[in-house]
Amino acid sequence: MTVAFAAHDVRARALDAFLAQQEASGYHIETRSQLQAVISRRHRLHLVLRLVARGSAQRRLVVSVDEYGAVTSVAAEPVRW
Repeated sequence: MTVAFAAHDVRARALDAFLAQQEASGYHIETRSQLQAVISRRHRLHLVLRLVARGSAQRRLVVSVDEYGAVTSVAAEPVRW
């Protein structure tokens, strides 16, 4: 096993653990790669809020893992239809 492969494996496991924790909190995974994912959670009143308060009905996050295995998340752009 090479050092680069071991580091990549540690990063993937860190992302897996974070995503499992977020899924338990009500988020679902929209898309995922080895080191990055987009997750979202809808508000219970999604349909009403979507019409009234545009943008606040769904929370989307881009989750990524850096080279040290630290997981970070930032707000994602809203879905445009």
